[in-house]
Amino acid sequence: MNHKLLDPLIDLLKIPSISTQKEHKKDMEKARKYLVDLFKSMGFKTKILKGKKHDAVFARLITKPSYPTILIYGHYDVQPPDPLNEWKSPPFQPTIKGDDIYARGSADNKGQHMIHIMAVRKLLENLNHSRSVIQSTNKNKDHTPGVNKATKLLPNFKFIIEGEEEIGSPSIDSLAAKYSENLLKCNYLMVSDTGMRIGQPSIDIGLRGLVYTEISLQTAKHDLHSGECGGIAENPAILLAKVINQMKDDKGHVLIPGFYKEVRKLTKKELQEIKKVEKSKEEEIKDAELFGIGGGEAKYTLGQRKWAQPTLDVNGIWGGYQGEGSKTIIPAKASAKISMRLVPDQDNDKIYSAFEKYVKTLIPKWVKLEVIRHADCLPYLAPTNHPVFDLMKASLRKVYGKDPIFKRVSGSIGFVPIMAKELKVPVIMVGFALPGAKIHGPNEHFSLSNYFKGIEVMEDFYLSLDKVKRN
Repeated sequence: MNHKLLDPLIDLLKIPSISTQKEHKKDMEKARKYLVDLFKSMGFKTKILKGKKHDAVFARLITKPSYPTILIYGHYDVQPPDPLNEWKSPPFQPTIKGDDIYARGSADNKGQHMIHIMAVRKLLENLNHSRSVIQSTNKNKDHTPGVNKATKLLPNFKFIIEGEEEIGSPSIDSLAAKYSENLLKCNYLMVSDTGMRIGQPSIDIGLRGLVYTEISLQTAKHDLHSGECGGIAENPAILLAKVINQMKDDKGHVLIPGFYKEVRKLTKKELQEIKKVEKSKEEEIKDAELFGIGGGEAKYTLGQRKWAQPTLDVNGIWGGYQGEGSKTIIPAKASAKISMRLVPDQDNDKIYSAFEKYVKTLIPKWVKLEVIRHADCLPYLAPTNHPVFDLMKASLRKVYGKDPIFKRVSGSIGFVPIMAKELKVPVIMVGFALPGAKIHGPNEHFSLSNYFKGIEVMEDFYLSLDKVKRN
C-alpha cells in the first residue's frame, strides 16, 4: 500500500467538513486550509473564491500558456453522518477494512478528487526527477536512454474544490459569471463525483437536475389537547400526509399539473444505449440493498426510470411528539422536505412554480402554509463526439483491461451544467465509487484498489492530453 498517496486522503477524511451545519464552520475552514497547503506544497498558486455560505479553493499550475489546460472539479464538503449509531467505525476516523476505507466523504467526494491531486503530484515528481537526471547527464556529457520521453509535456492544471455541493452549489452561478473568462478558463473540464460498476470502467454522459423544497403546515398557535380539541381541530400531520399522498398516483406517476410537459423524448438510439447498460432488477436490489423495486412507473425500464424520467420523493417528514412514551396532542405544525429530480428539457423555475401552486390547491385557505426552495441543480447531457472522450476511453482501457461504457447518472452535480454552459468546453465525468459505497449513508466507503487504479488512469490521461487536437 502506497502511504505517500493514501495519507493525504486520510488526513482530509479526518476533518468533519459538514456544510449543512453551522457548528462545523471551523471544520470547513480547516479543510480549505489543508487543501491550500497541499496544493502549495506541489508548486500551485492558490486563491480562495468567496461563496455565499462556504468558500471554494482554487489552485493552478501553468506549465506553458500554449499547452492545453484542464480544470478539475471536486467538493470538500460532506453530508452529516447521522444516524451515528449505525456506523461500525467512527465516521471521521478513517478505518481500513480489507480493500475499503470507511469514512464520511471517502467516496463523496474526497477520495475522488484526491485521485486527481495525487495523479498530478506523481506526474510533477516524475517530471522533476527527469529534469534532475537530464541536468546530471548534461553535466557528465553522457546519454541516458528514455529521458526525453520521460520529460513529455504536461498540461496546465487548474483545480476548483467547492464547499457547497451538498447544499446545492448556491455560489456556482456567480463564480461562473465572475471567473469563466479568466481563472476558470480551460480547454477541458474533468469531474469525478459519480461511480462505476465493479470491474467495468465508465464515462458518465448525463445528469438529472434537482429542485429541493420544504413545506410546513400550521393550523394553530400551539399544540392542542387531543381530547379537548380532537374532532374540531385540523391535524396538520394528517393534512400533510394527504398532501403527500396526492403528489403521486398508485402507478408512481407525479400528479403536479404540467410536470411532464417538457420532458425530452428519448430517441431510438438513446433507448438502445440505456437498455445496453442498465442493470437488472436483481442487480439494483443487491447494489442498493433494497427489499424490492418500487416508487417509479413500471411502464419504463429501470434504466429509463433512473436516468431519463423525473421523480418526486419525500426526503424527511416530522411533526408532533416524538419523545419516549405518549403525549396526547394535536400538533400545531407539520413539515416535510420534498425533492424532485429533473431531466432535459425541464425548467427548474417552472417545476417549482407548478409544485407550489399545486400544494396550495390541496389545503384549506386558512391553514398557514410556508413553501421553501432550498436547492437547485440543472439537468445535463454531454456531447460525446469530441476526441477527448476517445483518449479517456483509452486510459481507462489501459488500466482496467476492459472497454469503458457510456452511462448516465441518476443524481445531480450543480457545478457541471452551469460551468459547461459558461466555459463551452467538453465535460469528462469519470467516477470511481463502486456500487454499495453507501454514499450519504452510514458506513460510507471507498475502494482502495479503485483509488490507486484511478490515479494510474488519470496519470495516463493527463500525460496523453497533448494528443487531442484543439480548435
